[in-house]
Amino acid sequence: MYAHMPIIRDILYGAASRGARVNELCDALQLSVSDLNDSGRAVPFETAYRSWELALAHTGDPLLGLHLGETSTPSILGLIGHLMQSSPDLLTAYQQVCRHAALATDMFHYAISIGRDETVLTYKPAKLWITVSQHSARQAVEQAMAGTLNVFYLLSGKKVTPLQTTFAFSRPKLFTEYERVFGAVRFNEKQNVLRFRTSDLNLPVASYDQSLFALFDKIVREKITARKRNSSFSDIVRNVLADEFRGQIVPAAMVAGKLNMSLRTFQRKLTEEGTSFRELSSRLRKELATMLLKQDDVRVREVARMLGYSEASALRKALRN
Repeated sequence: MYAHMPIIRDILYGAASRGARVNELCDALQLSVSDLNDSGRAVPFETAYRSWELALAHTGDPLLGLHLGETSTPSILGLIGHLMQSSPDLLTAYQQVCRHAALATDMFHYAISIGRDETVLTYKPAKLWITVSQHSARQAVEQAMAGTLNVFYLLSGKKVTPLQTTFAFSRPKLFTEYERVFGAVRFNEKQNVLRFRTSDLNLPVASYDQSLFALFDKIVREKITARKRNSSFSDIVRNVLADEFRGQIVPAAMVAGKLNMSLRTFQRKLTEEGTSFRELSSRLRKELATMLLKQDDVRVREVARMLGYSEASALRKALRN
């Protein structure tokens, strides 16, 4: 999994505006400050979620994601942001995020359900992210949801207030900050959701330009097509494994079904690339174990249980192997 550099840049400079030092954050992530200007660079999963953890540690702000979201602009999504700015209305702008978010990151998923009276926007970090670093995943959710409100304001020039906001996380001590940003808020729900009047999302985008919308839509689609064309089948399978991780690796038959192919065809395509489902699964388990063991608040025994090992010694032996 990955996130493109504009997302990381937004996190680090946002942390710097709250007392952190960009140089120190970059050093800890093994990046240079100049790397932050490389908008086309994809940052690997571990670096991406650690940028949140380091930003939290260096600012001491437990609501950093919420506060960063209040100043988010469409530029955090790169080309998708340009597409949003040239959209005819807020609803269309958000639909572009849902359709093309993979160009910016596959660590996070957006969805929309449009009704006659109400429209529901859903925000969902990848399951693997929640497993490895739930706290940073929560920050990203809060940044994205608060950021949606600010971006809607920037695009339309009008404040759009949700009818209701729900979070899949537990209620924090400083919950009044959430009420200030979102209004009515509920915690410990099934999904992270912003619920709006559909009529509110029909507000026009002030910078709407039909020709620019067509141009950016074409560019975004071409980039996504090129990325898919350059991805190996093994890469695609690995992404499905990471996205569907639920404490253990999902079966090969389930992954094949996700890719709309028979198990035999699925296995043959992996063999043609000189690998196997077992090898990809083992590699992901090792990477996941290594990342989890770096977390100060996660015990080795808990990591072993997450990965399906009977005890911690079995996990250590597997890592050595």
